[in-house]
Amino acid sequence: MVLWGCCLFLVLAGCGRGNTGGAGEGGVSTMQSGMDARLFDQEVTEDDALLHQGDAGLDKQVPGVPPQNGTAGGGGTGPRALQETPGMAPARPNPAIAPQAGGYTENVLSTAAMYFGTPYEYGSDRSDPSTFDCSDYTRWSYLYALGMNLPQDSRSQAQYVRSFSSRVYTDIHQAQRGDLLFFIGYRGGQPDAYRGASKAMGNISHCGLYLGNGKMIHTASARTGGVRIDNVFDNHLEYRFVMGGSVLQLK
Repeated sequence: MVLWGCCLFLVLAGCGRGNTGGAGEGGVSTMQSGMDARLFDQEVTEDDALLHQGDAGLDKQVPGVPPQNGTAGGGGTGPRALQETPGMAPARPNPAIAPQAGGYTENVLSTAAMYFGTPYEYGSDRSDPSTFDCSDYTRWSYLYALGMNLPQDSRSQAQYVRSFSSRVYTDIHQAQRGDLLFFIGYRGGQPDAYRGASKAMGNISHCGLYLGNGKMIHTASARTGGVRIDNVFDNHLEYRFVMGGSVLQLK
């Protein structure tokens, strides 16, 4: 447990030195930090149904998730394709919560780190942090750290960022520490698997928290180990990327 704690600290501390960059640019690599490469091992991922599904279909599992009937996004190809959900409003940090050194982003990432290794469960209970799916994990990190109640699935969180953030992008290399990143579903490990794939917001089914220096903390499936840290550049995460943005920088 002490070893894993030290490894996680090294990764998080290394990531804090910069916003972007590949594994060799100031960060601690996945293998050096004692993390594993299951997310990029085709023997693991090829028949991992939960990895392929992401959090698609949560409206049938989790109360309060907008319908995901396959028509949302309307076949559009841009991040604006998903229509705004009635009643969605911007959330702000609870003023009674003091920001850590480095700002509220550090509150969120410190909370996220507390749940490293937490098991994956599709459609996890949104009030119980003993298991997470991807969107439950990102939502809980902001809720527990700052009292900010974000939408409950990845597509709605992407819509929230698109609607209210002052910093939204479709180039993953523009990601900054603490941002939410959004992805379409897993189709394979090679770029060819995503050629021609629609990046409409209605196809988003995965999300994570960007740490900096090319690293993201997220949870993707039970077989890949629950909450984990992975590099997002030059692999299927980059090929799947749709959009990202800040939750804390509002218009």
